[in-house]
Amino acid sequence: MSLERRQFLAALGAAAASQMPLRAAESSTAARITLLHTNDTHSHIDPFGPGNGAASGKGGIARRATLVKQVRAGIPNVLLLDAGDTFQGTPYFNQYKGKLDYELMSKVGYDASTLGNHDFDNGVDMLLEAMAFASFPFLNCNFDCKGAPALGQRLRPWMVKQFPTFKVGLTGVGVDFKGLVSPENHKGVDWRSPEEALRPVVRHLRDVEKVDLVVLLSHLGYDQKGDAIDDLHLPALVPGIDAIIGGHSHTFLDQPTELQQERGITHVFQVGWGGINLGRMDFAMAKGQVRAASGRPIPVSA
Repeated sequence: MSLERRQFLAALGAAAASQMPLRAAESSTAARITLLHTNDTHSHIDPFGPGNGAASGKGGIARRATLVKQVRAGIPNVLLLDAGDTFQGTPYFNQYKGKLDYELMSKVGYDASTLGNHDFDNGVDMLLEAMAFASFPFLNCNFDCKGAPALGQRLRPWMVKQFPTFKVGLTGVGVDFKGLVSPENHKGVDWRSPEEALRPVVRHLRDVEKVDLVVLLSHLGYDQKGDAIDDLHLPALVPGIDAIIGGHSHTFLDQPTELQQERGITHVFQVGWGGINLGRMDFAMAKGQVRAASGRPIPVSA
């Protein structure tokens, strides 16, 4: 493929990424927010090389940065978020222990992330060293860090992003360490039920902070097909969540799953792994309620 054709296709993809794909039901007076998101990037800083099947030639944080920049240049009110498992998977992690991942994510302009199980693979102290290279906050409300107070200071149970006419509340949850992280690597950090931890946080965001949209960064998995709480079952247990940006299960979805819950619809989305896709969800809000929503994966490719 010629250089000119590659440049043309890249420009075409970036232009498509900046479009606003909300349904016609959207109110013309509604406030709009776009959530861009990743999950389980696993230190895939470069694109996948040949011999990786359908992933060959896809991904790469530089390409992702180009897409994010294009979206932000075309529309207001954009958040860039990550659902955890940034670490482990390539020699970049072996060499830099996650520091390079968080430094590059900061340069791309991430607004927040949560932690996955693999982010503890080198232990709490090494995780803290890597987090020093992150300019964005880490959200989690179901890790009890009483035995690791330094990590507890870096984790925020929730945050609010103020836009000109509305507010977005964000929080995060992580998967149970049992069977996934050795006790030594999460020493001082205990896991709590995400259902129990989330209820007061969502209630606070709704009733005290008066946010218009509640977004959860979840590293629980899309559908665990067992007794473990996952993204498909959580909305019925914790009403009031508008969007779940998921990770852990490496699930490729073509569009968000809509789940009816007590206070409306929860939109659950996940875009695979390795940075192959950049997820996008768009919401139109009026009077504190979602009036329209849509979402799709944006392929990260040349």
